[in-house]
Amino acid sequence: MPQLPVFSFLPKTLPATDINLSEHASIQLEQTAINPLERLSKQPQRLLDIQDWVAGDRVTFSWSETYERETAASIEARSAAERATPVGQEANVPEPVYETISLAGSLKTQALDDGQRILLPSEWPATDHDLTSEPNTLIWLSRAQYDELSSTRHTHLSIGVLDAGLQTVASAAGAIQELIAKISGSDGADSVAEQDVTEIVADAEWGTYTLMYQGEKVKVQTLEAENKFASYVILANPENPLILEVELKSWAYGTEALGLISEDLQVAGYSVSSIAIP
Repeated sequence: MPQLPVFSFLPKTLPATDINLSEHASIQLEQTAINPLERLSKQPQRLLDIQDWVAGDRVTFSWSETYERETAASIEARSAAERATPVGQEANVPEPVYETISLAGSLKTQALDDGQRILLPSEWPATDHDLTSEPNTLIWLSRAQYDELSSTRHTHLSIGVLDAGLQTVASAAGAIQELIAKISGSDGADSVAEQDVTEIVADAEWGTYTLMYQGEKVKVQTLEAENKFASYVILANPENPLILEVELKSWAYGTEALGLISEDLQVAGYSVSSIAIP
């Protein structure tokens, strides 16, 4: 009997240090809803095109995104139809009407050496935005942060618009914890309020992450770090410490629930799905 060919659907392991960026490299990512109840909801994919890249120094890229969204009039018409239907009768709800939304912009930074703040894609303005005067590394760790995190397992990472809200949530939670501690007679140790909201701690072991690279599914080595507010998966490459995934936790969701950030801004995490190098 002839031997059947063996097919492997497992991603091959690629050294993370092989994934280095250059001009016209592309990165594709998708945003993920911050609301834990919507964790399975995926947002449209966003494509980044690198115009300028100097490892540990600077990056400039353009980005674009196109997706379909139900119109406000359609949402209202469907809601009105449901409200106008008596109990026990089936609502005659119209079909949803969609519109095409196209977003685009560009971002520039020169803080990849020692910056300490990232800018989540959900915060990117749909314009040309120059951050060269700010310590913002966009979706990368700075070289200083990567070196500190990989050697000591600790570093500080600010997530921009969320920082003030996170500190407020932490303080409120800490006050509640202290009250509970007094009632129960405990010492109230490990209060959320006592945690620096920018400090992240890496796992003791290396992690792995699967993505498409040059059209092929690969598995790469990563640093995995977190605090009470978010978790981060970082490509284990000091020349390209790309943050492959940011997952915001329920504490971060509290900044939206308590109205601590703008109602016009739906903050979300993201994950990188593919990278291509010309």
